[in-house]
Amino acid sequence: MIEVMHSSNWYDCNIDYLEIQSLNPKIAPIPITDTGFKSHFLNEKHIIKAGGAVAFVEAWLETEAQSPTWKSAEPNARQLSLF
Repeated sequence: MIEVMHSSNWYDCNIDYLEIQSLNPKIAPIPITDTGFKSHFLNEKHIIKAGGAVAFVEAWLETEAQSPTWKSAEPNARQLSLF
């Protein structure tokens, strides 16, 4: 399970902020971060085009889950390997 927090027009800087973190298990790797936490700034138009913050993050996760790096790391993450 992951949590997505979205701040529109972050601190009146005309930019949006996303905070993504794995909750269960806590700090587990996900396709966009090895640490289970990701802080990301982007233009609001990308979030709107995707259909909202959750849809944006879901698409991002799906895309990155196809990368060779994640495909090779995912089995170890599921097994909770220390390697």
